[in-house]
Amino acid sequence: MAERITNIKRMQKTEAEIKEENLAEVTDAIVANKDSILKAINIISTLDDAKLLDAMSGAIKSRSVIANKFSVELNKEQYSGLISNMASLVFLLGDLDVNDLSEMLNKVNKGLHVANQANPNQKTSITGLMGMLKDEEMNRSLTYMMNMLRGMSR
Repeated sequence: MAERITNIKRMQKTEAEIKEENLAEVTDAIVANKDSILKAINIISTLDDAKLLDAMSGAIKSRSVIANKFSVELNKEQYSGLISNMASLVFLLGDLDVNDLSEMLNKVNKGLHVANQANPNQKTSITGLMGMLKDEEMNRSLTYMMNMLRGMSR
């Protein structure tokens, strides 16, 4: 009969084997991502040509000074309203119906374009206003504005 195994020895890799495996893994990753690496090198080169790497490096090294100056500036009285209203503004943006707002703002832009092309000295008479009410689009726009004013007053 065979002798019973009582001690299991794990295969230990030498440090040289571990380095060789790691180097092979890195080389494979470089080969697989060659185009991305070259693009990243081009981006870094462009940033260096524009001296932005130096600016970013300096900003990172003196980040505590920059953060201190930023906090001192934000503590000034002139920014207190902005900071206190910022949270309310974010919640207001969440409540807006973007599709309805976009549709209304497109109509406002068209209206401003037409209004800017009109003669500023032109006056509207009662008969002109009655004539406008006969135009279907004009009547719809005036009704929309009246309903909006009615809703705002409630």
